[in-house]
Amino acid sequence: MLLTDRLRELSTQNPYFTVTENFFKPLPYPVYFVTKDPKWLPLINNPDLAFDDSFYELCVTGHDMWSAQAYLDLKRRGFDVHLVSEPVPGKICIIPYYYLQPKDWLFKSYVIGCRYDTPHPQLCNHRIVINPLQVRDQTHHYLPHRPQPNLRPRDALRGITLKNLVFKGHSYNLAEPFRTPEFLSALEAMGITLRMSTENLDSSFADWANYTEADAVIAVRNNTVYDISLKPALKLINAWFAGCPAILGPEPGYQQIRRSELDYFEVRTPEEAIAALQRLQQDPELYLAMVENGFKRAQEYTLDRVILEWHHFLTGPIAQGYEQWLRRSAIEKQFGRPLRYAGQIVRQKLAEKEYKHKIHHGPRILEGAQSSV
Repeated sequence: MLLTDRLRELSTQNPYFTVTENFFKPLPYPVYFVTKDPKWLPLINNPDLAFDDSFYELCVTGHDMWSAQAYLDLKRRGFDVHLVSEPVPGKICIIPYYYLQPKDWLFKSYVIGCRYDTPHPQLCNHRIVINPLQVRDQTHHYLPHRPQPNLRPRDALRGITLKNLVFKGHSYNLAEPFRTPEFLSALEAMGITLRMSTENLDSSFADWANYTEADAVIAVRNNTVYDISLKPALKLINAWFAGCPAILGPEPGYQQIRRSELDYFEVRTPEEAIAALQRLQQDPELYLAMVENGFKRAQEYTLDRVILEWHHFLTGPIAQGYEQWLRRSAIEKQFGRPLRYAGQIVRQKLAEKEYKHKIHHGPRILEGAQSSV
């Protein structure tokens, strides 16, 4: 069988489009996702409103992903979840970091704070993190990031070709050495074009999800070590589902899930990126092997698998902790919680100060990497 035919056959087995019949036990308690963005009011005010995949196009920020997007995923599978604009007293509330506001008297609810590109949440009982490095104790829970909604994989009819090197995200997140005229000229000499994402927020969702003309993906940041430790492996997982070999920076989020060299190329300099692209151009079997391996690895990160992790999380440690929280004495509820809340507010302000400093100061992951391109 020709390589192009094998590639087309592989594309029919993309796990992104595989839906398994998982029959989950009902959640023991209702769960409330909090969003304060007014664009979600139609869904908040009409909880029985029928919704389709177009709603995911509104999910463009971390706040959206850890409130409305998670709600949509769980609601579509019949879970007892609700989208609300304010925390509900006495209930389990999942709240993205920047919606954890002291004025909401959060001690009255059982709160799970979501940490993404944010400071460490303090105004909560538990925390969701998207990088295992951020699990500090039993109140921290790693949940894998779900793949990009409405993802459009690479068009298999493109065959084994390497013309478009694609970056998904805001341009400032691609390290400057990979945007220089010298690097672009080196790509051009190979017949490759670097295609950046749109900076138009209105069309960014569709652009980030569209890999139809992508032949390989690049994602190399030069953030501080502290900042990088917060990042998920989402760009790699999306590349696997998209059917594209990935050229990535030395981020722990990627390294923690890497099992073989077929998972992705790790690079620190433009020269290393060029060398990886040359290998792919010169060895079509390697290109095909990386695509096939990507589809196999992606099976571990399907939406169904992520939903299963959510179910374990909500029926396990959260349900158990909530039951204990409900049983606390009247004195604890009336006096203990408000007193501790004052301390939490102070710690939250300190966490914000620490975060704002460390994301800009300190060693960077590409420090010492020398480029001659």
